[in-house]
Amino acid sequence: MGAIGPYHYKVWVIGDILDRYESCKNGARKPKAKLFVKPNTEEKLHRNAYFESIVIYAVDIENIIERLESPLREIIAGRYFEGDVRTFMEDFGIRNRREARRLIVRAVNKFFHEVEKYRKSNRTNRTA
Repeated sequence: MGAIGPYHYKVWVIGDILDRYESCKNGARKPKAKLFVKPNTEEKLHRNAYFESIVIYAVDIENIIERLESPLREIIAGRYFEGDVRTFMEDFGIRNRREARRLIVRAVNKFFHEVEKYRKSNRTNRTA
């Protein structure tokens, strides 16, 4: 097994962030709790990828999701990026598979970019 590609890395990170966010939202932790997103080093799938731990507040994840335009918001919130593209096509009435896939990739890239922007701005705020 080789290194994972950028898209699959983003999907993994976003999935982990959403898992932790949903556990906070469902009462496992306080809504303003920090989410510690740290890679599982035992997974062979990710062995050649570089990971950096992320600390982010649950309310900030919620704000990032809410700022996304539709249907990107629904793709991330509904976790359509983890499932079969046909489910997304059926749920949103999209007939073109390529268009549906393009929207999913765009949602993943946009959400990941916003999380990275948040992480970098917080890192510079802590060092300043």
